[in-house]
Amino acid sequence: MGYVDSITVNDRTDRRYLTGICGEANVRTPLGGRRVEMLNPGDMVLVRHNGMQPVRMIWTWTVTAAEMRKHPELAPIRLKPRAVGPMMPNRDLRIASGHRVLIPGYRIAGAEDQPGCLMRVDGVASASDAAYSDWSSEEVTYYNLVFDRHEVITAEGLPIETFRPSPKALNLLDIGAQQRLKDLFPELNRRRCAYPGLPHPVAKASAYMSQVA
Repeated sequence: MGYVDSITVNDRTDRRYLTGICGEANVRTPLGGRRVEMLNPGDMVLVRHNGMQPVRMIWTWTVTAAEMRKHPELAPIRLKPRAVGPMMPNRDLRIASGHRVLIPGYRIAGAEDQPGCLMRVDGVASASDAAYSDWSSEEVTYYNLVFDRHEVITAEGLPIETFRPSPKALNLLDIGAQQRLKDLFPELNRRRCAYPGLPHPVAKASAYMSQVA
């Protein structure tokens, strides 16, 4: 069983916890691409490391144009086709500025031998004309998918992380959403780091190289 919840973003929100993809994004499922807003708890999604996994919970947060003007980091980053690499993404993708994507190592300074590194998407926007803050919508809703593990899924051909309920991230959710996550994953009540991270190195946004020889 899963839930859909909303949170309210406040002035103290750390960019690292501004996560989610916008509603028109297609997520790869066993039956092909499916728009994220059409997914429900229990639906199967293809994940990079563990085959097919059911969505356990979906939560959303929404910001208005006025909020984006006041706090520019709340605006989504629009990635144009091939912004990160071939078919990554394969069409325009809007994603929260703090969401991490799996970047090929050859685009990360000092990580050329790595198959991939997790990096916040705002790092791409700061270095590439193919990614930029998008102010075109009066309102933006971000969707976060939760699985039994921290996973990498594919949105419009781009590998991105799923929501990881770390202690800091949990504190940013409303009480109802926190409790529902703890009902789904009782170990969150007992251990501080009960939801391990992905087996990928993390790269700083400043390490992104948009031009590769």
